[in-house]
Amino acid sequence: MAHTLVIISNDETAIGLIESVNIEYKFHFNVKVYDAAGDWVNRLRQNPCPVLLLDMDQLDRSILGRKLADYTIVLKSEFTIQEQRIFFKKGAFDCLTKSTDKTSLYYLLHEVKAAMAKEDNSDRKARLAKECLISLKSHLAYDLIFGNVKNSKEIWDRSKWAGLSVVPNTAMILHIDEFFRLTKNKSKLWEQTIRNEIIAAIQTFRDLEIRDILPVITAADKITVLLSIPLRSSQEEYKQLAVSYAERMKQHLNEKTGYTVTIGIGSYYEDARNLHVSYQEALQAQTYKFFSGTNAILHIADIQPFENETALLPNSEIETVASKLTVGDFTGVKESLEKVWNTVFTQQNVDPEVLKLQILDLLTTLARSAINGGAKPQDIISIHLEYARDLLMVENTSQMKKWFQEAIKQLLERAFLDYNEETLKSVQKAIAFIEHHYIENISLEQVASHVHLSPNYFSNLFKKTTGSSFIEYITNLRVDKAKSMLMDLDLTIYQIASAVGYQDARYFSRVFKAISGKTPSKYRNSLLGSQG
Repeated sequence: MAHTLVIISNDETAIGLIESVNIEYKFHFNVKVYDAAGDWVNRLRQNPCPVLLLDMDQLDRSILGRKLADYTIVLKSEFTIQEQRIFFKKGAFDCLTKSTDKTSLYYLLHEVKAAMAKEDNSDRKARLAKECLISLKSHLAYDLIFGNVKNSKEIWDRSKWAGLSVVPNTAMILHIDEFFRLTKNKSKLWEQTIRNEIIAAIQTFRDLEIRDILPVITAADKITVLLSIPLRSSQEEYKQLAVSYAERMKQHLNEKTGYTVTIGIGSYYEDARNLHVSYQEALQAQTYKFFSGTNAILHIADIQPFENETALLPNSEIETVASKLTVGDFTGVKESLEKVWNTVFTQQNVDPEVLKLQILDLLTTLARSAINGGAKPQDIISIHLEYARDLLMVENTSQMKKWFQEAIKQLLERAFLDYNEETLKSVQKAIAFIEHHYIENISLEQVASHVHLSPNYFSNLFKKTTGSSFIEYITNLRVDKAKSMLMDLDLTIYQIASAVGYQDARYFSRVFKAISGKTPSKYRNSLLGSQG
């Protein structure tokens, strides 16, 4: 490992000697020279170094009043005994005269190098010991929460090896609030940084009654803490102390990191072999975060079991929503979804995971209906995938409502745009077909088949787009065509009726009068009269 040696001097001879010895004897110091008259103090503060040579011929002695390096060597033309005593009292590693030779300088730098190596080795041992202790604690914590240790003596021995004064008896789970929102589109390193901040803050937290804690990461957004609650006379007292401790820890973490956590707490178990049960209870308590919101304390003793409800969403209402979306009734879809939402979120005792699955199923049903209604599959599938992924990040009912509203808004807007585009194309194609075949006895089923739509759907679509039913549209088209033909006096009423699709001239006259208010003959006469 290369260490930095800084020389504060303008004496070229002394500087040259030191650099020569460093190279010749391969000490591998990274030598830097600072001007004795320059702002070298601040430069050293910004970039500290372990070895420092101070040329006291050019510096004020008061500079030794502050510690600038672990190994400070005082350089001077000559020293009195009194001066050397003062420098050593100030913490100097050695005093070196400028008249020294290479051999003396070699021995001095060798002593510095040896002392630094010993210190590095000591630091390395301390670091390894610390890492070993952390590993012992982590392995113990994981074995306890997963029930891998069945022998009480083993638990006690491993607790002592891990530096614990007592054996843990209670599990807490800290859920980092809105973790996925905080880390969305961020790197894994960013996620790890947040967890490390939380763990570091946990380790700085100490309580008068509860001192030994074992924090370990058990999920991307969860940190489990094992601790030992002091002896109490009842489960209620254990619970109250655990909740009080969790409150203080939660406040401490928020002050240190700025993040909030929701803490689930399991029951106290005197036998540490049951800590895995306390851990599972803490997990169960944690699930109620969905209804309690963020920054909460949830103890298993206050939690009611979830109802075994498998169908939270009314099937009949879902079918209604799907049907309305298929035919493009977007207003009706919104009204029906509001009913569904109000039905679901008045419940407060359902398993959030079951609820999420059924909400996702609803989104899938709506996506399928939108596609059946003419929306572009690639657009709808893209929206569905995006929101299905984001649903995993939803932590509570308020976030769920926001997610639901945004997902439905995106889905309906895309479906509406695609629906209008496809609708226009389908109706235009149908109108072109009718224009070419209106004199024939064509049916709604024929036209629907031509545009590849079901008769019912096509009937609703056609009326919504044109403002007329299929029969009304053909009738009006035939009458308009007949009006143009009535201007030709060489054509009889019978010929005109046949030309626009009516084989019965009298029926044609009744239809014509019903729409125009006049019989074909009177309509022709009115045209002739206006021309006269």
